[in-house]
Amino acid sequence: MIDFLKRVFVKYVVGYGNPQEYWNMRWGLNLKAEYWTKHHEQKQLQRITNAMKQHKCTNILEVGCGKAELRRLPGYLGLDFSLEALKKSGLQNFIYADITKKIPLPDKSQDAVLSRFVLLHISSDKIDVAVREISRVAKKCVILYEPWSLKPKHSQPHCFSHNLLGLFKKYFDGTIILLNGR
Repeated sequence: MIDFLKRVFVKYVVGYGNPQEYWNMRWGLNLKAEYWTKHHEQKQLQRITNAMKQHKCTNILEVGCGKAELRRLPGYLGLDFSLEALKKSGLQNFIYADITKKIPLPDKSQDAVLSRFVLLHISSDKIDVAVREISRVAKKCVILYEPWSLKPKHSQPHCFSHNLLGLFKKYFDGTIILLNGR
């Protein structure tokens, strides 16, 4: 019941007008944003590790890392625009940045870039910049665990449908790996 009241407060009082404030509040109130079971986490960790091995990736940047559940990936670096999420992650080395503005890394500096249910929260007027920034820092592959269909599955005001495959093909000449599909 308390989590329900917290969710109502965040949704209707804080709102999604300022996404960074919204997610800081969610993390600050300990509202879960990730619902993976340990089995699911292990399965995804294995799939991402296999993709990294296949493409000879020695490091990976996870955008919107949250609690950094996948920190055991080789050469893991987490990035989030929520300082509250990064505090709760326990990571010693991380990047505090907003991918809709600039990722403070050099071009092609990360062998792989991973996004898990982050891009659906970026509005249509900002998604192009986010995809360009991810594409700019990715060297070998971009790994997407995102709903990439144009048919929306979420009806929440902070979820958007994007043609991610089309956008990434426009900006990234490496491999695009879709871990979930239509």
